Amino acid sequence: MKTVLFWFIFISLAYMECVSNKTETLITGRLPDSRNMTLNLVSINNYFPGLGSDSIIAFTKTDSLGNFAIHSTQIESGFYQIINDKYHAFRYDIFLEPGDSIHIQQSAWYEEPYLSISGKGSEKLKYLVDDSKVFPNGKAFDEKLRSNGFKSVFSFKDYIDSIQRVRMNTLQSNRTISEHLKAYFENDIYAKSAELLLYHLERRNYIMKGSFDYYYPDSSYYSFLNNLNLDNAFSQSTAVKEMAADYLTSKVMKAYEKKDEAQYWKEGLSWKFDYIISQPKSIWKDLLALSTIGDYGVEMMQEDFFKTLKRFNNKTDSIFYSTSYYHLFNNRTADYIALSSGMPAPDFALPDSSGNIIHLSDYLGKIVYIDFWGTWCYPCIREIPEAIKLQMKYKDKPVVFLYVGLENSDEDIINWKKFIAAKSKRFAEFLDYKPFPGIHLVAKRQFRNENLRAYKLNFAPTHVLIDQDGNIVAARAKGAKDVSEKIDQLLEGL
Repeated sequence: MKTVLFWFIFISLAYMECVSNKTETLITGRLPDSRNMTLNLVSINNYFPGLGSDSIIAFTKTDSLGNFAIHSTQIESGFYQIINDKYHAFRYDIFLEPGDSIHIQQSAWYEEPYLSISGKGSEKLKYLVDDSKVFPNGKAFDEKLRSNGFKSVFSFKDYIDSIQRVRMNTLQSNRTISEHLKAYFENDIYAKSAELLLYHLERRNYIMKGSFDYYYPDSSYYSFLNNLNLDNAFSQSTAVKEMAADYLTSKVMKAYEKKDEAQYWKEGLSWKFDYIISQPKSIWKDLLALSTIGDYGVEMMQEDFFKTLKRFNNKTDSIFYSTSYYHLFNNRTADYIALSSGMPAPDFALPDSSGNIIHLSDYLGKIVYIDFWGTWCYPCIREIPEAIKLQMKYKDKPVVFLYVGLENSDEDIINWKKFIAAKSKRFAEFLDYKPFPGIHLVAKRQFRNENLRAYKLNFAPTHVLIDQDGNIVAARAKGAKDVSEKIDQLLEGL
């Protein structure tokens, strides 16, 4: 017994000594856009914007000003991201080495752009401060990109090209960073320019004339793609990952340029999957596959969505180059497959206008039609008269109409209460100056509300139809005007 105890103490002390000898890396700073939130430190190789990461190295909680401190003994030399939920909180990828003690400060999105990096190991990142001065990635810059000041698509391209040239000159004139880091940042600059140029095609017609159709430029516009060597060395940074979705969209839109729009919506995702399968195995191919997940919230409206997704999912074990990205893809797509017809509807608990907590499961045994809407959403409000007619049609039937208001702040929730009570003067006519009937719940923080995460909401209105057994009939059901046929079928089943 004494011998066993001796070896237990010896091994424990040896382990503690081993841990204490590990080099600690420290990252501190202030990120004012991430006040009172959890920040996670992740390797750039395990992260995708909008999907987050399944491998968290370290985490911390920010204070009311956005101050934070992250400690880790798990750092190896490489690039990392500080993420808030699914997206990066710091606007740059950061290169860390064991023992670094770096302090960063970044302005809020809406403020005059500002970046500061100091501390042990910061010299290799000082270039980012210079870059932030020539590439002011903030609200004012974003508003300029979304303005109608660019009268032609090529005037927009000239503007982005001019920024790229200045950024590249700033990088090449820097004498303090290694060639390895310089190559990484060079790829990052090319990728960011490409992302802006490709995304502009998706929104240009909306900016210029209010229509949502894709803008097809002269083929010479795409010359910037010649700068992209889509190999594994290139496919590393956050900017490349953000560019992947726009790149894939440009490919599918070109393929459907001469076809009917309805055909694109029906077949577009399947085309993307086939295109991805046809590409050589690489990290870039992985990024293209991951980029499709951002479309699933809308694609669920298509009748064949789950069949198409499952078909692609069955091939992923032979498609992916990176094991980390393979697992990230499968884990995230599993959340969508869980919303397919016949699967149990994820339960949630939300307050009503009096503060009482209501559970979805409270209505087991009845057909439930959920309308996720918001007082900020005019299409949602315009649908209210039809929603009331639908309620009246089934007022004596075992059908529950659940309206979940997606509101952001406490002030918004106060306005929501006024609205459903028909005390909002602006929209009272939609309610005929009477309270909004039905069961009303509210979700603070809109689409980011933790209780609703399983429903993958990213637009409003979104409708969900659930049968009397608590199983999903349609995770993206038709609106109030067109859903009656499905409800009648369920009632016949009863």
